[in-house]
Amino acid sequence: MAEFTFFVDADLYAMNGGELAAEEADLHEAGVVSVDIPTGYGADLGERIPVRVNGTPQGIRFYARLLGVRDPMQLEELERVLR
Repeated sequence: MAEFTFFVDADLYAMNGGELAAEEADLHEAGVVSVDIPTGYGADLGERIPVRVNGTPQGIRFYARLLGVRDPMQLEELERVLR
């Protein structure tokens, strides 16, 4: 099991209403155990929303694709954490 926090563009997240193109059962099947969107950050992060994901490496990569994460630095850090 692993944990990774994605930092998602707030505008993109709001446009989608925080909804993903997957159901809860799809997430569990892919290996995602839990998702947490912390609220204690305030305005410190500007226009990014932290999304903490716990699961298998496969599940976390699946969630990254659902979020549409393309930031090379986040993807590099994700792979480092999952190794």
